Amino acid sequence: MSSKYKYFLFDLDRTIWDFDTNARENVYRLLDKFGFPDLDKSLFYNTYDAINHRLWSDYEKGIITKDQLRGERFRLTFAEFGIDATEMADAFGEEYLDTMPERNALMPYALEVLQEIKSSGAKMAIISNGFKEVQYRKLQNSKIDGFFEAVVISEEVGFHKPSPLIFKHAVNAIGAVKSESLMIGDDFGNDIEGAQVFGIDQFFYNYKQIPCEGGPTYDSSDLRDLLKFL
Repeated sequence: MSSKYKYFLFDLDRTIWDFDTNARENVYRLLDKFGFPDLDKSLFYNTYDAINHRLWSDYEKGIITKDQLRGERFRLTFAEFGIDATEMADAFGEEYLDTMPERNALMPYALEVLQEIKSSGAKMAIISNGFKEVQYRKLQNSKIDGFFEAVVISEEVGFHKPSPLIFKHAVNAIGAVKSESLMIGDDFGNDIEGAQVFGIDQFFYNYKQIPCEGGPTYDSSDLRDLLKFL
């Protein structure tokens, strides 16, 4: 396959940074610290994860605010276990957010792929809907911030994925040409459909092997397949 792409736009969480591994380990640690060693940690995390996904969807649609998302996700999770402790849940949530960026597990082969793309001379950017105070620290603590010419965070530019405006901002930030740009992400709605609307090719990092309609340009469960384009 020819070297078609010179600009690679990456989602961060669950595409490069291993959100699920890092979040699960952090929640388990905090449950011990806050005095819940006997709680079913796996069930607690899975409950939190479902609630967090739902609230993030509402946040990205503008239904709730950032503060509401941050405040409600652990309150609602603890409530599911019959624990009504708003103040404790708030403290739990704040420490969770503060310590998450200290964890640095990456998705399989992410570092190798970033190194190869950088060595090829291609330019890369991050496009993320995550919180700015967390995402920059994730990049720094994982020692991958140097790979990217631009980091585009939704709350800083005023648009969330899948809005084509955030993709336009990222392309402009690295001086990219749309026909030579590729969006890489694990979220079909935000990353893939957003890039389709904007008019650039897409690499669906489908590590969960989810059936999807609306055909991404590429569909793969292995980031190393990106190296075929170099």
